[in-house]
Amino acid sequence: MTPRGRRSTPGNATSLLIPALALALATTAGGCASLPQVVVLEDPLSAEEHVALGVAYERRGELEPAAREYERALKKDRSSFRARLNLGNVRLAEKRYGDARAEYLKALELRLADPEATNNLAWAAILSGDEREEALRRLDAVLAARASAAPPEDGLTPVLLDTRGVLLGRLGRRAEAVAALAQAEDTCLAAGAAPAPAQAAGAPGPSAPCPASVLEEIRAHREELRSH
Repeated sequence: MTPRGRRSTPGNATSLLIPALALALATTAGGCASLPQVVVLEDPLSAEEHVALGVAYERRGELEPAAREYERALKKDRSSFRARLNLGNVRLAEKRYGDARAEYLKALELRLADPEATNNLAWAAILSGDEREEALRRLDAVLAARASAAPPEDGLTPVLLDTRGVLLGRLGRRAEAVAALAQAEDTCLAAGAAPAPAQAAGAPGPSAPCPASVLEEIRAHREELRSH
């Protein structure tokens, strides 16, 4: 996630220069001296660069500076889907589920029915207990769209099915949850489980069809459901 030094903001720079400006005005009052130039420092980084910094912080587990970088990215570009999604992920990790949900919904306004944002919104519902039925409807719509089109290459279908199974379990729909998790495992195995490649936090789905880590998580969720 990168150096942690604080950058000057326009507001900070101006406030530091105000006393000097006042003194200069006082000493030149009544004279013809020219006014001093006020230099306002601007953030030199692009939205994408702030996102990259946020990802670097997030990888190190430094959630607060990560969130700050994503917020700075959004000040530069309100339409940055990645900054919005990643900010939601940080809020989810902080257990600020309402804030996470709000960020995911804003991400979905930018990319309607995006599978990552829909999946993570479902996890916010699973963990908070709020709006689970709505999350399930969104998840089912995404899965239905994927089933009716050419097989996507993002490796996310087993993940979405796994999330659906966990969500159904939390809704008390055990038989459907069992079937969804079985389908998730079958889909993962059919795709060919492989070790997950290194990947940026919040980046698009893995290049491998179904990483071994995803298969392990699906099986852990199946075992958890069996034990309850």
